[in-house]
Amino acid sequence: MTPVERAAAVYDREPCARTFREDLEAHLLHGFVFSTPSYFIMGRPVDGNSTQKLICNPWVSFPSPDCWHVYLYSGHLSDAFANIPYILPFVSFERNNILTKHPLANIQRKCAALSLHLKKH
Repeated sequence: MTPVERAAAVYDREPCARTFREDLEAHLLHGFVFSTPSYFIMGRPVDGNSTQKLICNPWVSFPSPDCWHVYLYSGHLSDAFANIPYILPFVSFERNNILTKHPLANIQRKCAALSLHLKKH
């Protein structure tokens, strides 16, 4: 399975507010979508201090974003963060319906360490 196929399969396993195609369209219009042989990611710039409801709604745009919200991801994380469109101070994502926000520098540091570990093995 390719990263985009694994990402789309999430919609078959978990209850989702919209279809994969609807969320893909929203991110194509209001965010960023990267699909490569090693990773797939949908995300957009958001106001990290906004509500979870607004941050997790891919149709909402923010005038002064300070955070990348990773909406859906599959593949090698270090590859995706190496190709971030532009720097914002924070990254957010939902896991088990809990929204978390982290400094981008911390995520990049962890990805770099993971990448080095994977190259050794």
